[in-house]
Amino acid sequence: MPIFTKIQKDRYIDSLETLNQTAVLNDQPGIVSGYVGMATAVFKEVIEEIGLGTPEVQSCTEADYVIAAEADSEEAFENAVKALAGNNASAEETEEKKYYSNIRSAVTEHPRANLCQIAVPGEYALEEVKKALNAGMHCCVFSNNVPLDQEREMKELAREKGLLCMGPDCGVANINGAALVLSSINNRGPFGIVGASGTGIQHVAAILHEAGTGVSQTIGTGGNDLKEPVGGITMLMGIDALEADPETKYIILISRKPADSVLQKMLERIRTMKKPRVVFFMGCDKETIEETGAVWADNLDNCALRALELIGNTYSLGSLEEIKETAKEAVQGMAPEQKYVRAAYTGGTYLDEGMRTMWDVTGGIWSNAPLSSEWKLEGETSKGHTAIDYGEEEFTLGRPHPAIDASIRRPAILKEAADPETAVIVLDFILTPPGHMDPCGYVVPDIIKAQQIAKARGGKIAFVASVLGTTADWQDIRKQEEELREAGVYVCRTNYRAALLASEIIKLRKETA
Repeated sequence: MPIFTKIQKDRYIDSLETLNQTAVLNDQPGIVSGYVGMATAVFKEVIEEIGLGTPEVQSCTEADYVIAAEADSEEAFENAVKALAGNNASAEETEEKKYYSNIRSAVTEHPRANLCQIAVPGEYALEEVKKALNAGMHCCVFSNNVPLDQEREMKELAREKGLLCMGPDCGVANINGAALVLSSINNRGPFGIVGASGTGIQHVAAILHEAGTGVSQTIGTGGNDLKEPVGGITMLMGIDALEADPETKYIILISRKPADSVLQKMLERIRTMKKPRVVFFMGCDKETIEETGAVWADNLDNCALRALELIGNTYSLGSLEEIKETAKEAVQGMAPEQKYVRAAYTGGTYLDEGMRTMWDVTGGIWSNAPLSSEWKLEGETSKGHTAIDYGEEEFTLGRPHPAIDASIRRPAILKEAADPETAVIVLDFILTPPGHMDPCGYVVPDIIKAQQIAKARGGKIAFVASVLGTTADWQDIRKQEEELREAGVYVCRTNYRAALLASEIIKLRKETA
C-alpha cells in the first residue's frame, strides 16, 4: 500500500499537539497507519522503523513539519490532511492564538505570565527549560526521554531560582484551576497533591471531585524524580510550595516507593510538615509512613478516602459484597473451559495496581511489564492469566499514548475474545482533553462483536471496566460509563475495584472447574 507525505517547511508544532494530530490522523477513513511530527533525527528513526519513511522525509530539516501515512489512496490521504487542518482551524476559532519564535519574545509581550509548558523532543528539552527558567518562568515539561543527568541539571537550576520544574515526562498538573497537559478538569478544593504518577494524581483528584470537594493544585514531578540520580528535587519543592499556598489546607503525596536514599529525605521532610498529609508510596509499610505523623494509604482508592476523612467526608466507593454479587451474575452463561482473565491497560500505574490486586487469586500473571521477571510475556500472544500495558514502547513507537489514541489497544478486544478460555476482559479508560472525544463509544462495536463470538460457541465473556475522569471533562465520565453499561459491560467505580471484580469472577470459575 502506498506511503504519502505532506511537508510544511519551517513550521513548528510542539509534541503535545502532534500527539493529538497523530491520533486524529489514524482515526480517518482509509488511513492504515500515520504519524505526525517535526523532522528531528528521532522522528526520522521512528518513521523508518514503522515503515513510513521516504527519501523526502529523510531530506527534511528539524524545522520541517511532516504528515506521513500509509493510505488506501491519495484521495484518502488528502482528505485526512484536510481533517487535520479542520481540527486546527476549529481550535483557532474558539480562542485567539499568537505564535512566537522564542520564549523571550513571548515573555516580553506577556510579562505577567509565569509558567511555561514545554513539549519539544527530549533532546532539546534542557535547552528550552533553561531559557524559560532564566526568564523567570515555572516549567511544566511534557517532553520525555530526557537523560537523568539533564533532568537533574534543569531541576537544580529551578531550585536555585526558586521556580518549579514539573517533569520531564510530566503528564498531569493542575495549577490554580487550569488543567495542564493530559490532566482531567477538576473542581477547586482544599487538597494539594504532589505526585510522581500522573495517573495516580488524576485518580485521587477525580475521587475528590466526585465526592464534592476538589484540588487547590496538583504538581506532577515526572516519573524519575524520586530516583537516586535526581533526588526528589521537585517533590521536595512541591511540598514547600503547597505548604506556602494559602488555598491548600491538606497535602497528598503519591509515588512508587522512592529510592532508599531519596526515601529518607522524603520521610525527614514529611516529618516536619505543618499541614495534615496523606502519603501513598507504593510498597512502603504503614509503620514507616505513620512514624512521620502522616496518614498512610495502601492503594489509590484508599489514598483518596483517607484524605476525605480529614474533612469529615465519609464518601463510599461501594462494598465488597456488591462486587461479589456482581461476580455471581457475571459468571452465569460461561462455558466450562472459560477460566482466564485478560487485561488490556492503557498505562503502567493501572497495570501494576491491577496485577497486584488479582495476583493471589490468579496465582501469577503474564505481562509485557510483569511484577517479576519470570512472568515476562514473550511476544504479543496471551497465555494463562495475562495483563498487557498498551502504553509500552512496543505499542506506542511512532504513535501517541493509548490514553490519546484509542485505536492502539482496540485489536486486543477481538484477539482475546477469540480464545475460548478467556473468561474476563478488563479495560481501563482515561479521559483527557487532548484525547479521543468518545473513547468508550469507540470500542463498543468491538465489545458487542466479542460477545457475539463467545455466545456463538456457547459461552459468555465478562467485560469489566473502569473510567478515570470527571463530569467536568469534555467526554463526561457519566456518558462514557453509560455507553459501556448499555453494551453489557460491568463498570466499576475505580481500576482497583475492577481488578477485585475480575478476581472474584476467576475465583468462582475455579470453584466450578
